[in-house]
Amino acid sequence: MKVKTISTENFVLTKMTAADGDKYFRLSNNDNVMKYVTGHALDRQESDKMLRTFLAEYGNDTYLGRYLIEGRYSGELIGTAKLDMDGSEVEIGYRILEEHWGKGIATEIARGLIGFAKQTLLAKQVIAYVNVGNAASIRVLEKAGMVNIERIEDLDEIKYKFIYSPQNSPLMKKVLYIILGIIAVVLIAAFIMPKDYAVEREVIINRPKSQVFEYIKSLKNQDNWSVWMGKDPNIKKNYTGTDGTVGFTSMWEGNKEVGKGEQEITKITEGERVDTQLRFIEPFESSNDAYMITEEVDPSATKVKWGFSGSMPIPMNVMLPFMGMEESVGKDFQDGLNNLKGILEK
Repeated sequence: MKVKTISTENFVLTKMTAADGDKYFRLSNNDNVMKYVTGHALDRQESDKMLRTFLAEYGNDTYLGRYLIEGRYSGELIGTAKLDMDGSEVEIGYRILEEHWGKGIATEIARGLIGFAKQTLLAKQVIAYVNVGNAASIRVLEKAGMVNIERIEDLDEIKYKFIYSPQNSPLMKKVLYIILGIIAVVLIAAFIMPKDYAVEREVIINRPKSQVFEYIKSLKNQDNWSVWMGKDPNIKKNYTGTDGTVGFTSMWEGNKEVGKGEQEITKITEGERVDTQLRFIEPFESSNDAYMITEEVDPSATKVKWGFSGSMPIPMNVMLPFMGMEESVGKDFQDGLNNLKGILEK
């Protein structure tokens, strides 16, 4: 297998060879870089010996092993990285030259190694070990989406074991924060916005008030002029009780546009007003109070008002401005009243 380089946005990782002794020595000959490795800088002999040990672990026909990190465009030496097997898990690691610390390089390398291990090596789990005192590397692994799951006490070191957790990745956190932010805005808006709604329309009918009222208090007559009955010619209707009296209920079941529900007469003020309750069952459950009022304009003309009101619970009330209730329902009410006018004035 030909081992290709591993690339990130700004860097290239190339498998190390014995010819890279000078470059490796630049890292290993630094006390701060080696603080959590050997505890001190290595001399050239120690550095070469360590490099030979690393190279002996894996051959050149596998992606596992040690890598040089160099600038993708500059070719500048940045540090070293590793991909290793720890049982069935792929372990990642990195060392960065001290002059490149604090630039976000380690985080980019860690993310690149994690992505390569998952996508190319098909690792079921990606892990990393870090000394408990290495706060900078702990932060790097956390930013790369890894989670501390275990404290391990070896004879010569106390370290943490990190595993990659997509839910802990910065992108996932950012998405989560955005979602939470949207939810917060919706909830705040829900508490500020009104929950109640009402629609009312009216028409003048050129008939005496008593005649108009006698007709509108019948729910069965409503089937003749309400626009909703015309939206499904196959609608099923059932009735219970005595029409024109309190308790009479008209039930319907139709297509998706009409839905399913019932209307019950709840109060009658003779000659003045009929109150009903609309109970919608499908496509969603809700309950509204509706009414029809008659007012005498003159002995031969009557004003009829038809309206309804209801309340939408928090947080669903944020949808009220987008439902166009006043416009859409109001139009149906007005069309229905115009139909009623046409029937009674024949």
